[in-house]
Amino acid sequence: MVEFAFFVGGVLPYAAAATFVVGMAYRFYVWFRAPQPAEITLYSWPEGSMLRNLLGEVLFFPGLFRSDKILWAMSWVFHVSLALVLVGHFRFFSALLDRGLMALGASAAGIEQMSSLLGGAAGIVILATAASLIIRRQTVQRVREISTLPDYFALLLLVAIIATGDAMRFSSQHFDLTQTRVWAWSLLTFNPVVPQNTAFLVHATLAQLLLMFIPFSKILHWGGIFFTQALMHTR
Repeated sequence: MVEFAFFVGGVLPYAAAATFVVGMAYRFYVWFRAPQPAEITLYSWPEGSMLRNLLGEVLFFPGLFRSDKILWAMSWVFHVSLALVLVGHFRFFSALLDRGLMALGASAAGIEQMSSLLGGAAGIVILATAASLIIRRQTVQRVREISTLPDYFALLLLVAIIATGDAMRFSSQHFDLTQTRVWAWSLLTFNPVVPQNTAFLVHATLAQLLLMFIPFSKILHWGGIFFTQALMHTR
């Protein structure tokens, strides 16, 4: 158990971060080097501000809304929930968010209650929407025909991460906020102090596997949105 904990919390984080950075750099290099004989784009945006159009697509998915309203609703709710989850995870690893909220007048108890309510709700909603996306791949013929093994792997891995996170939040193996912050700081100082919570270690293992998989999967569509539009306007 001690060896597994050290590997997950003291070795794998550096390997995952290195794989992610190198993989992302390679993907952007490939995108930049790809032939682009004409000004093409993934989205049929009207003329106007690139920044305004880009933010509109990233925040509201209007292109997807026009083509598939059911998928748009599922995807938008999923991504909003994901954003809340990511903000919550930032709080797990750093006290900066707490300090900012306290500076605005929030109390420690109020912050904890807000985190519990929003985090719990986001965890349930994102699990339901992720599961619905898997079901959609199986029930919609045109989507099933173009779905590949890596697509299912990414979704199933994401569901497993969400499920283990929800299990920690709603079970007796709740994460320790102080321990996670100590662990995060210890990684930055290259002297890992790893939590011994089994549920946390499983959750962290799955999350780091997803981090390493992102540069080589379709999850990287978010990077393509920014890169494609920036490249189109600079060439």
